[in-house]
Amino acid sequence: MPQELSTRPRAAADQPAGIYLYDEIGLWGITAKDFTQALLSVGAGPVDLHINSPGGDVFDGLAMYSALQSHDGPVNVIVDGLAASAASFIALAGTTVSMAPNAFLMIHNAWGVVVGNKGDMTDTAGVLTKIDGQLASLYAGKTGQKPDAIAQMMDAETWFTAQEAKDAGFIDTILPASQNKAAPTLKAGVFEHQPKPPANTLSVPDIAARRRMVRLAEAES
Repeated sequence: MPQELSTRPRAAADQPAGIYLYDEIGLWGITAKDFTQALLSVGAGPVDLHINSPGGDVFDGLAMYSALQSHDGPVNVIVDGLAASAASFIALAGTTVSMAPNAFLMIHNAWGVVVGNKGDMTDTAGVLTKIDGQLASLYAGKTGQKPDAIAQMMDAETWFTAQEAKDAGFIDTILPASQNKAAPTLKAGVFEHQPKPPANTLSVPDIAARRRMVRLAEAES
């Protein structure tokens, strides 16, 4: 079921508004339309975007990334718990990108479900290859690493701790623990290359993202 996107208005003109991306990305959670409307509603000026998301629809994610890139004002991204799959490249749209010390970031290849003949399968494989190339270039632009090196990380479904993400260039800073008291603590089961399939989807409900949300809930309990 689609969820309401939480926002926090500015306390003053020079203070950041807050947007909380705490759900799946796409039809089963927060759509690009929801996100863009929330971003427009806070108006020009600084924005703090808090993320705790298992990812979701790649095209909704790209639309959110573009909306953040065109926002009139600095965007400070804070990964509170998880920025996986599509949420990982949304995070990189920030003017600055920070992570809580116990947060995680994950990148991997796009995934889709196809019904049809071999021509349909081949066409979809071509689209997925193009998407993966675009995302590798996007990650490379932030990190300064070569797209081929990023592609290898995506092939392997790579999970980063906050320190690893900083060392690899995906984020700029790690927040002091005192600034992120509410961030969830994740257990090892959340990041053991499960569940399959991956979560950068084309148009189907993101089963992997939903399973990751269940794992997050279990980790927090």
